[in-house]
Amino acid sequence: MSFDYTNIIRCKGSGNVLELIYPGPDVDVEELNVIEARDEGEGEVKHKPVVTRVDDAYLVKVGEAEHPMDEDHFIAMIEIIADGQIHKQYLKPGDKPEATFKIPEADEIVAREYCTKHGLWKS
Repeated sequence: MSFDYTNIIRCKGSGNVLELIYPGPDVDVEELNVIEARDEGEGEVKHKPVVTRVDDAYLVKVGEAEHPMDEDHFIAMIEIIADGQIHKQYLKPGDKPEATFKIPEADEIVAREYCTKHGLWKS
């Protein structure tokens, strides 16, 4: 299995969700699962990121219907990958499930978010 800097990973033993910064030569692939981002299916209306260009920024809202931001169920992270560059914002319970990224307009945009109950979703 190959890993890269865009991978979000779950440790099979602990269940912790991790971000891979650098895939070293001794990555124990038996202990790690790359989380595949979903873009359709049950829960899509509250999870699939919606990206809009607003002035000189990208606004990413989580879902067509606003996602809950409760202590036990919330969006922990929103990121945008713009022409291969990752821009990320972390959220906490009570925050609004959206993020604004003031970056130049890009040719290729993908937004992702991580829900603490329903996993990784992409636009």
